[in-house]
Amino acid sequence: MAQATSLIEREGLYDEDSTVDYESKDGRDASEYQLRWINVMNKGNYNCSENYNRVEVLLLRWDDTCDDMTTQHEVGQLKNVFEKEFNWHTELHCLNNKIEGRLQLQINAIVAAWVNKYSKPNTLLVVYYAGHGRPGTAFGQLELMGVRRQSSPNDDKRKRLNSIVWNKTEELLKPAEADVLEIFDW
Repeated sequence: MAQATSLIEREGLYDEDSTVDYESKDGRDASEYQLRWINVMNKGNYNCSENYNRVEVLLLRWDDTCDDMTTQHEVGQLKNVFEKEFNWHTELHCLNNKIEGRLQLQINAIVAAWVNKYSKPNTLLVVYYAGHGRPGTAFGQLELMGVRRQSSPNDDKRKRLNSIVWNKTEELLKPAEADVLEIFDW
């Protein structure tokens, strides 16, 4: 009769010094998963994914001329981690409200091109945003901006030039063939 093997043994992560013998199945399973996590992290296998062949990261931050949070250094460090530690491909875009044309169109063009280029099955698309954000005027709406204060709350044209309604841009991510993870650092 064949003997049942544990998850740790099946995955080749068995370490005699780290075995746990609990009477409850839940306790054993929790311990095995914890040991699996520790061993995988120790081996550095976190760079490999069984679910994704490729991970693409879109980093969005504000140009220094319209960023009162000065996110350049922070985003640069994160870009290095994604590329050097995880071997993920990154693309960095700086949003600029000084460029002629509306900001909403600028970010929509960036995201649409990125999704079109990288959306494939077995791919994870990660969108990371660094900057200010706040709830919008409509329920569930998210507005993103480079500076905390807008010039005048009643100046609709100025607001349109200096903020993004993320929900409009997010619609461009929905038809992606890939899985999408959105991270907002605000």
